[in-house]
Amino acid sequence: MAVTTRQRLERARRLLAVQEQMRGIAERDLAATQRDLARVEADRAAMLTTLAGETMHGLFLDAAARRLRALAGEATQLDATAARQAGAVRERGLAEKRTERHVEGLATVQAHERAQRAMLEQLDLLAARGPAHDGQATVPPTDERGA
Repeated sequence: MAVTTRQRLERARRLLAVQEQMRGIAERDLAATQRDLARVEADRAAMLTTLAGETMHGLFLDAAARRLRALAGEATQLDATAARQAGAVRERGLAEKRTERHVEGLATVQAHERAQRAMLEQLDLLAARGPAHDGQATVPPTDERGA
């Protein structure tokens, strides 16, 4: 069964809708990671402010240092995750743009096919009416030599 331009256009539009949703999900994931990173940085800043304002000894100092190291490690992981997710958002956006161009191209092809069908229908109507002069077709005169 041959696939029509209309069917191809419908499929491309459905694909575009899915890609828009996928990009939206990727953007949402990136925003969540950036919020987590901001939270970790705020915790880290609060911990540093606490350490700078107080004189801690022994166990409290060790616990604060462990917490700072853990926050730094978490921030590093979140940075890497955010970079990966930003790349995914960019790729999803590019795929969406490619599909948009494909949909536009198919819409143009479909419009061209419709115009062509309309012109063929007009030609068929003109041909069905018959010749314009007294019911006889006119043939252009030819030279006797066949030229």
